[in-house]
Amino acid sequence: MQKLLNIYSQFFTPGRAMLFLLLYPFIGFSQNPTAASSTSRPAPAAQQDTQKLKIETAFLVEYFVRGERTLQKLSGNVRMRQENTLVYCDTAILDMDVAVLKGSIVIEQGDSVKVFADSAFYNANTKISDLFGDVVLVNGRQELFTTKLRYDLGNKIATYHTGATLTNGKSQLTSTHGYYYVDRHEVFFKDKVLVTDPEFTMRTDTMAFNTETQMVRFVAPTLISQRNSKIYTEGGFYDIENNFAEFDLNPQYEKEGQRGRAQKMRYNGTIKEYILEGEANIEDKKQKARADVIRYNSETEQTVLRGNAYFQDSLRDIAGAEIRYDSRNKNYQIMGRGRVNDPPNIIEADSLDFNDQLGRGLALGNVVWIDTASNFTILSWRMDYNKQTEYLNAFGAPGATGAAGRPLLKSLIDRDTLYMSADTLTSYKPDSASDVRLLLAHLDVRIFKSDLQVACDSLSFSSKDSVFWFYKLQNLPLIWSDTSQFSGDTIRMSMKNKKLDRIWFRQNALVINSEDEQFFNQIKGRNTTAFFRDDQVREMLVEGNAQAVYYALDDDHAYIGFNETECSEMRLYFGDNQVESIKFYTEPTGKFTPMKKAGKETKRLDGFFWEKLRRPGSVADLF
Repeated sequence: MQKLLNIYSQFFTPGRAMLFLLLYPFIGFSQNPTAASSTSRPAPAAQQDTQKLKIETAFLVEYFVRGERTLQKLSGNVRMRQENTLVYCDTAILDMDVAVLKGSIVIEQGDSVKVFADSAFYNANTKISDLFGDVVLVNGRQELFTTKLRYDLGNKIATYHTGATLTNGKSQLTSTHGYYYVDRHEVFFKDKVLVTDPEFTMRTDTMAFNTETQMVRFVAPTLISQRNSKIYTEGGFYDIENNFAEFDLNPQYEKEGQRGRAQKMRYNGTIKEYILEGEANIEDKKQKARADVIRYNSETEQTVLRGNAYFQDSLRDIAGAEIRYDSRNKNYQIMGRGRVNDPPNIIEADSLDFNDQLGRGLALGNVVWIDTASNFTILSWRMDYNKQTEYLNAFGAPGATGAAGRPLLKSLIDRDTLYMSADTLTSYKPDSASDVRLLLAHLDVRIFKSDLQVACDSLSFSSKDSVFWFYKLQNLPLIWSDTSQFSGDTIRMSMKNKKLDRIWFRQNALVINSEDEQFFNQIKGRNTTAFFRDDQVREMLVEGNAQAVYYALDDDHAYIGFNETECSEMRLYFGDNQVESIKFYTEPTGKFTPMKKAGKETKRLDGFFWEKLRRPGSVADLF
């Protein structure tokens, strides 16, 4: 190449050239050339016939003889052809099939490929051209700008190593090295690769680009910057035309303080959707999310976490098979079995739906609600709740059996679990300014504890004073403790330090006790109060028309008779579930009847009844 350039410079030395002063299009090459030396040379026509690079036009043609070679210099609107390739320039020097080109160079290959340059070297044997200056390769919509380019016309491969810029109108791509496979519309960029577009900027070391499909393939660490977001990947592709990308090797992103990573990421710009697959993880200062797959739509502001889904923010933790979050409407949905830790509450269900803005939620299917502050758990089929008012309403499915059929409440009292079921359980805070909670149970209420059982139509409980109220609608409320049965129109039960403290029976109070269910001790009055210690009755106060029937035992626990007593008020003291002493007030009357006269049937006070069917014998009897 340098040798040819030296020859080229010699041709312009004064006195060395032979000038034809003829216009090439009108001169045939059948004439003999005038030589610069005495050595004769073949006729120009013969030389032209043997050349692979055919001269078509030129304003001026000059011949020079150098040793055994005859060189040609073409000037002015030079056009040459090799098969389907046309070469244009201002000046050309030809040494058989090797040409040095100068000025306004254009190489046309077919209808779509053109290369422009200031100077060039063209070898017709190898069909390789080295181009210099302001070099531009045009292939359809794409234009490649550089200062030095080698173009293999036979294989249609262009290479550069001094930097180049590829444009397609709105996007530009620059790199230090490049390999452009023109026929395949593939460009491989290497070293300091930079893509600039109105929508993004991309930096990498190595990248492949299809100029026809507008497909970018990443084969090295790549950073894509897009307004307030950045994406990093070490492999994948980006379809610029359709605005679709897939990153499949160590992808991660950062957007406005939020970071995400996964085994694979996809972006669909048409619908504004991001998809993270395989150990997907997103987090920022306020929240974290992870799942097998995370889908986020920036247009609708909806996020879907699918497979081992987990979400955490400053308020709650959520886990489930699938979590859907609508950030615009502040709405959560958990599809499949899920768990929400929303202190002081924890809720599990087969399906959960919660609106953060309204504070309303709906849980369906095997619901488990845990109130860590009040230390109780509710199991139900359905639960409606409101976070703002701390309201919840639990009930079962019609016709269902077991825990799904009737809500069940569990609470730990003095190292023993209290179970309660009803058709409906409701809990709420009557005053948002305080921590007091009310619990309501409605219809067919049943309670089971190892040492206490209850049946009533409805009840209420307040955390303020730890008092249960048991109410009558059709059936009298009943309480059983060991061998004793308590009843009254209304019953109030007070807890102290999570232990049974006292029970009040109002109107038609009746207490019955029996060891063998043959003879029954009975205490009746208008109102009765039972005092407990260590979960056992220690004292009882009967007020208003007090009546008592008590069967006395001898030292061998054999019946010896019964006492009947009436007075306005009496107080009984117990030990080991037996009456130790009784105090009678205001004109007491009484008599003792020995067993010989008592008969085999127990003495019954008015209103006596002994209920066995309604008494729960186990947790299973609550349903």
